[in-house]
Amino acid sequence: MKIAVKNSEGRKKIILMVEKFDVANMQEIKKNIEQEINGDKDDVLLDLSLVKFIDSSGLSVIIALFKQQNKLKKKLEICGLQKQPMELLKITQLHKIFMIIDNCNQR
Repeated sequence: MKIAVKNSEGRKKIILMVEKFDVANMQEIKKNIEQEINGDKDDVLLDLSLVKFIDSSGLSVIIALFKQQNKLKKKLEICGLQKQPMELLKITQLHKIFMIIDNCNQR
């Protein structure tokens, strides 16, 4: 499994356990995330601390997760963004839409 999950009251922390979130692993990660949050009505904190690179495929999984959470009127927060993933969010202007937290341990 390429993710780890920690539960707390009303919130699920999903930690991506990969350095690259790209076309090579996005299907498996998407499936793992869907299995973990299927039917849950918890807010989600997506921890990307270990992720050094995201391509458009990985970004599409994050967008789908955001849409799913939004539909359920739940939050998606993203933490631990390294340089390239943050640059990608800025280029795509998604940093204005996603709730980004600098420190994954502050929540």
